[in-house]
Formats: sequence, C-alpha cells, structure tokens
Amino acid sequence: MDFVITNNPKVLPLYPSARWIDGGPLEVYLECRRKVQEGYPLLNSPLMGDIHLLHNPFRTVILNAKKGEADLMSVIWIEESIERIRLFHRRPRSEYLEDYQTLDLDLFQSAIDQNH
Repeated sequence: MDFVITNNPKVLPLYPSARWIDGGPLEVYLECRRKVQEGYPLLNSPLMGDIHLLHNPFRTVILNAKKGEADLMSVIWIEESIERIRLFHRRPRSEYLEDYQTLDLDLFQSAIDQNH
C-alpha cells in the first residue's frame, strides 16, 4: 500500500489509512520531505495543477511504500514545492475552502488512477 499524506478532510473518508497532517500545505510538504529522505519516492508531483493552485490550502501527496535509496527526482520535486509554497502561498478566503478541498480530492483521485 502506498503512503498518502494529506490535510484535506475530504480525503480521509475515502482513504482512512491516509496520514493526517493538522496544518497547511507547508506542513504536508515537510512530512513528505521526511519520507522522501527516508527513501520513499513520490508518486505524484506535490504541485499538481497549475500555478493558481498554489493558493489551495489543501494538499494530498502519494508516496511509494517501497523504501529504497533517496530518489533524486522526488527530492527535487519536494524541495521545489516547499520553496514555492513559502514564496507564493497565501490564505484563501473562507468561502472557497470547500471548492479547494474538492479540487485537491479530484487531483488526488486522478493521480491514484494514473498510478494503479
């Protein structure tokens, strides 16, 4: 089974084994970086979607559960993602939170379909 790391409450009912992060996208990415450094490669880009989605406060990331050597592409992806979130993320207005959750869930389910 792959690792799923998320801060999106819409993901948990569908994937109850997901690792819940109580925080924003930066905290999700920092947990992903810990896993990547332990040798678990990313199965989807942490920055799925277009540049406008940097404002989405919800992130769901999939990592391969097969541990190996640290994957260079995964290290690059997660480090770039952390940097971009630090530079560009801002809190969205509360009336958009439901939409952002749905969008993250849709992107996550697309990634699941591509990887399985």
